[in-house]
Amino acid sequence: MSDPIFITTQKGSRIRVLTPQEYDALAAAISKDYLHTLFNVCFFTGMRYIEVQRLHANPSYWLRSRNVIFLDRDAQKKVKRTTPERWIPVPPQLQGELPYFFKNRAPPTIQVWGRNLQRWAAAAGIGDPGIVPKMTRATIETWMYTAGVPMNEICLRQGHDKLTSLNHYQAISQAFTAQEIDEIRRRLAGWIA
Repeated sequence: MSDPIFITTQKGSRIRVLTPQEYDALAAAISKDYLHTLFNVCFFTGMRYIEVQRLHANPSYWLRSRNVIFLDRDAQKKVKRTTPERWIPVPPQLQGELPYFFKNRAPPTIQVWGRNLQRWAAAAGIGDPGIVPKMTRATIETWMYTAGVPMNEICLRQGHDKLTSLNHYQAISQAFTAQEIDEIRRRLAGWIA
């Protein structure tokens, strides 16, 4: 695999941003269907792990007829949140999987989830640095920017202010190869109105 791509947080932590090839390898290393579904929900919604846990406990957050996940203030419970509520469109990649997500067992603790991600990454030959639960969120945000999803849509969907998104995703999208950019655009083609 190629050199890893990271986001460095203000506190100095490094969070891995997956390439399409790394995403495929990691997803293939997840043998249990319910955990594979959980991985995809975390990845394609870009929700924080705690929000995914709350979604599972509150299926009413999924407004099925509108094809969106609605997170009100209580669902987010993030101290630094910049938006009082979020509307997250359910992407084509999840439309068939989301019903199973709610039928599956509850997501494990964030600590167990983090250890699972590291174990699967090792099995996939990706390595450990930056393999943390926030990785799925950081990756899909970077992919959205790379695919040409308008910045205001990314910010609204993810609950960021514009400055936060600009600082991370514009610079990191430069690290992808031309082939990776083409693949990201292909995979997220249905995300742009």
